[in-house]
This record gives sequence, structure tokens and C-alpha cells, in this order.
Amino acid sequence: MKDHAIAAELGVQVNVLTRDAGILTDARFTMKLSPPVEDGPVTSCNCSICTINGYLMVYPLESNITWLSGFDELTTYTFGPEMIAHSFCSTCGTSIGGKSTDPNFFADNRALNVRTLKGVDVDALKLRKVDGRSKAIKLPSDAPRKLSR
Repeated sequence: MKDHAIAAELGVQVNVLTRDAGILTDARFTMKLSPPVEDGPVTSCNCSICTINGYLMVYPLESNITWLSGFDELTTYTFGPEMIAHSFCSTCGTSIGGKSTDPNFFADNRALNVRTLKGVDVDALKLRKVDGRSKAIKLPSDAPRKLSR
């Protein structure tokens, strides 16, 4: 897989998902997503986890995502109030996105990190900046953190 070798050599985050005619594919993950990410705003948040993971998020309705393979291979991570289960590849650790664990907080949506979608021109996206850093809940250093599969 030539892309993987070049990306690793250059120190660039390796994209887990690829896109071909609206179908996102990789050996591990395959999904259909509608509408295309280029059609809507993409959220760029400056909170700690979004900054560390390099998130640029879209929030499609769960009903607009059809996982064809790999969904069960995702691992989740929660911290603090555990409102969001952050999803990542259980093999390489690439941050795929997240899902609310609170039925009253965007329960019908799933966050997807567009940086993990090959073929998306990030520079051409309509970014919506969010100041999550100033709104973030300050957690003590011994706050609970959970890793699950």
C-alpha cells in the first residue's frame, strides 16, 4: 500500500478511510455517507481533544451513515462527564469521530473526522470555528477515563 508507506515516512497521519463515489472504503472500514462532506459546514474546534486528535468534524444523522464493514472494530474512549464516546481504530489509533452517550444531546448524530476521509480537499471545505477551549469543562487530573471495545 504505497500511500501508507509515504504517509508514515513523512510523519503524516495515515487516513483510515478512503472515498470512491460516495462509498468510503479501506480494508478495515467501509461506509456510505450522505450528503457529501463538501456540501455542509465542517466544525473546527479548539478544545483539547479536538486539537490533539486533529479533528475536523461533520455531524451527519446516524440514518445517513451505512456501515458496510469495520464498525465493530472501533474502540471508544470517554473521559470526565462521559458525554461523548470518541471512536478510533483499534489497530492504529486513528481518531474516526464520536457519538453522544446522552440521549438528550445530539443522539441522532455521529461525529466523523473528515481528516480520515481520503479524497477530501480539506482546504476547500467550509470551516465553522468553535471555541470549545473556553467552554470546556475543567477536569481534575484524577478524573475517570474509560477505554472500551
